[in-house]
Amino acid sequence: MLGTLLKGRYKIIRVLGAGGFGQTYVAEDLQQPDQSVCVVKHLKPSSQDTAFLQVARRLFDTEVETLRRLGSHDQIPGLLASFEDNQEFYFVQDFIEGCPLSEELSRNRRLSEAQVLDLLRDVLEILQFVHSKQVIHRDIKPSNLIRRQPDNKFVLIDFGAVKEIQTQITNESGKTGLTVGIGTQGYVPSEQLVGKPRFSSDLYALGMTAIQALTGLHPSQLPTHPDTAEVIWKDQTRISRRLEMILEKMVHFHFTQRFQSATEVLQTLDRMADPFNDFTLLPPTQSYNDETVLTEQALVTPEEWHRVPAGVWRKFSKTGWQAIAIASLAVTGTLLGARQLLVLKPLEMALFEKPEIAALDWMMRRKPDAGIDPRLLVVEITEADLREQKRFPLSDQVIAQTIANLNRYHPRAIGLDLLRDIPQEPGRDELLKQLHQPNVVVITKIGSNELDNTPPPPGFTLNHDQVGFNDIVIDPDDIVRRCLLFADYKNFTLRSFSLRLAQMYLKVQGIVPTSAPQNPDILKLGAAVFPPMEANAGGYQLMDARGYQILLNYRSAKNAARHVTLGQVLKNQVNPDWVKDKVILIGTTAPSIKDLFATPYGAIQRDDPKMPGVVIHAQMVSMILDAALNKQSLLWVWSEPIEILWIAGWTVVAGVLAWYVRRPLILIAVEFGVLVILGGFCWGIFTQHGWVPIFAPAVAVVLATAAVSSYGVLNDRQKSLRRSNSK
Repeated sequence: MLGTLLKGRYKIIRVLGAGGFGQTYVAEDLQQPDQSVCVVKHLKPSSQDTAFLQVARRLFDTEVETLRRLGSHDQIPGLLASFEDNQEFYFVQDFIEGCPLSEELSRNRRLSEAQVLDLLRDVLEILQFVHSKQVIHRDIKPSNLIRRQPDNKFVLIDFGAVKEIQTQITNESGKTGLTVGIGTQGYVPSEQLVGKPRFSSDLYALGMTAIQALTGLHPSQLPTHPDTAEVIWKDQTRISRRLEMILEKMVHFHFTQRFQSATEVLQTLDRMADPFNDFTLLPPTQSYNDETVLTEQALVTPEEWHRVPAGVWRKFSKTGWQAIAIASLAVTGTLLGARQLLVLKPLEMALFEKPEIAALDWMMRRKPDAGIDPRLLVVEITEADLREQKRFPLSDQVIAQTIANLNRYHPRAIGLDLLRDIPQEPGRDELLKQLHQPNVVVITKIGSNELDNTPPPPGFTLNHDQVGFNDIVIDPDDIVRRCLLFADYKNFTLRSFSLRLAQMYLKVQGIVPTSAPQNPDILKLGAAVFPPMEANAGGYQLMDARGYQILLNYRSAKNAARHVTLGQVLKNQVNPDWVKDKVILIGTTAPSIKDLFATPYGAIQRDDPKMPGVVIHAQMVSMILDAALNKQSLLWVWSEPIEILWIAGWTVVAGVLAWYVRRPLILIAVEFGVLVILGGFCWGIFTQHGWVPIFAPAVAVVLATAAVSSYGVLNDRQKSLRRSNSK
């Protein structure tokens, strides 16, 4: 190829790179006066089939337009030309004079923190532009970042055009539905490996590049945490805590925990550079508690406590009742106002929501374990099953055989918690036949956006009676506490996987969904009414209440249902009584598949802190069945007016005691007792399946005590002065 003249203009002078997808050359442009050099990327389709070439030509034209738009950025090579020659395709781009970051790292091993910050800013500004064009690079790594000689700015090269076209041609020919899996080991996040890259995938790759620059270690040399799969790197370098936190968030294993845009990272870097910005991210409750302490100290100093007149108890008077009333109204109003003001959302989260939810988790962990639900059976796909089958996703034939074996024993419902929109030969026709059995429920995935949506198997519409979405609602701290029953999507109201299975089970007993008598928009199923959660339900503040959600009342920390393995079902080694008239859920529990979710029990289960998705769905089915059959109530919350009365009541109790008790140490002991009683009430209500606020009333008790007791001290001092003056 060396010396070849392309299009009568571009003379190949050396090879720049080569691979299975194509070749890259440096060429001279003979039509330029100075015969300037350029880069030529060459794609040679692997087939000369007419249909294959038509697909290649269409994808090539699309990619040309994308590269043309991207090339308008100063730090992305411009597209000079594109052409087809003898059914082979060529791109011509600017040649960037400079040194790849990979060569810098091979020579110097590491970069300083300041140099890495410059690298991050440079590339993030490029990614801002790239992502605004709805393009994901998918192969950010040191060798694709060239430090340009004239200005030392980084240039982002190799958008994978040749690789993308070659792979998409194969995909279209094979009629698969996956996005292209382009990337380099160590820099590619998990979602990109399965063909579903996001903008945050580029942020992950850039974060790993920065970590390599700081540690001198290739990403593949860094260990990962055995449970969370997070990369362990912080012990390999010494940098500021601020940069450490930014990189940590960029390279989280799960994309929902990362920064979601380049703009967000740049804004965080700007905050990091501001010396007056509190970037230490101390737990908000700590700072707010400190403020509370200061307020109490301002109300009454230790010296003033010692000036309280002799005696333990203070008599009630009109002044005392006025002080109690004013303090109670002020404290209650302040707390309620803080909970409602949108501008104080971080304060609300720190001062109210997080402690309330922590209390809910604590009580959930300590409630009696209901044990195995005999109505359910989980068929789990374990690591041993994956080794035996030697593949994942499992073949359609294996899934079809599993369903057929189970149906021999007449279960009421079989739920397949595996996406089956893409054929996994062999056995596709056999599987579709089994999936259309009337007692089978399949899944679809709504996802967070169109790119994340996965349709049901062929032959099923979104609103089909045998289709349920398997999306699981996750709180901001990544813990599952809520159950989504209905969701609006594409002009349909879809039902959840767990609700479909519960309905199928209950239908045999003549129980079908109806509307609640008091409100036709509320679901009634059997003996239970399922009121949807509002944004401020229970301890939540400004919760995302879209769809139709209820609180998830976990049945058990581990054993919500009997478990058998896929291998046991395939070998007919399952007790028929465990299957007959039961709800069967089929899904993965193998840790390597990463279908795992954090639950309130994770804090006490160090060895196995997360719960497989199929087990969470089993928990939901069990909860719905218990409620519909009147065996256990759903978790309920109070309406906002009742919560206001609850908080105000504790404020009055604290104010009365603060006025009545004169001695500080006795008052502290009494108020501590009040807090213990408050906790006891909340626990007692939880045993009756109610979740009521505990932290807001506790704060109200402390503030009311401080305010009323301080006023009492000042009032006693004034009385003493008046008596002294009268003498």
